Amino acid sequence: MRVRDLLVSRNYVTTVNDKDTVTEALDKIRKSGFRSVPVVDANDNYKGMIYKIHLIEYLYEQNGNADATLDTIIKHHEDSIEETSSFLDALLKIKALPFISVTDHGKLVGILTHNKIEGVFQDAFGVNTGGLNLTISSTEARGMIEKLARTLRGENIEGMLTLDNGSVLVRRVVLTLEGEKTEDEVEALRAKLEKSGFRILQMERLVKQI
Repeated sequence: MRVRDLLVSRNYVTTVNDKDTVTEALDKIRKSGFRSVPVVDANDNYKGMIYKIHLIEYLYEQNGNADATLDTIIKHHEDSIEETSSFLDALLKIKALPFISVTDHGKLVGILTHNKIEGVFQDAFGVNTGGLNLTISSTEARGMIEKLARTLRGENIEGMLTLDNGSVLVRRVVLTLEGEKTEDEVEALRAKLEKSGFRILQMERLVKQI
């Protein structure tokens, strides 16, 4: 999965220009409702990010010049990611940021937000489709997924997420099975899993998200 598959397009992103004054930038951010926005130049090249709180501190706590340009207040000059980068790269870079700016050869093409990241994990859990969500553990870490797939033959797995990767003692898998099951069907599934050496740590029914 590439960043370009998840980004909020440039057309929907509020920005400020690097030649804007502090007052102009603060006015734009206030109107946008966001706490920070990307900064670009006249050619839409990414220059960094500006925070509402930093502008307010500069003006009212540091008695800064309202007509000054943003040069000294811009943050995260280097914190952007190319649209061809992987989802994993974005996940590692976005941690301490409210969003990460996405570029194509330096030009801003959009932003990647935490909501978009969370959406990927919701999909991995099968939240969007609903069904029976299970957290399963096994002391047989090596070959666990293959064994689990054989045990669940005939079931449609809507989402799967593995935990404890690299552990040689125990491994957990969170998965969502399609469709509604009766209590008898759930108990039959539990028995089948336990017979194969798996333990169900948690089970809940997910309602399909519309």
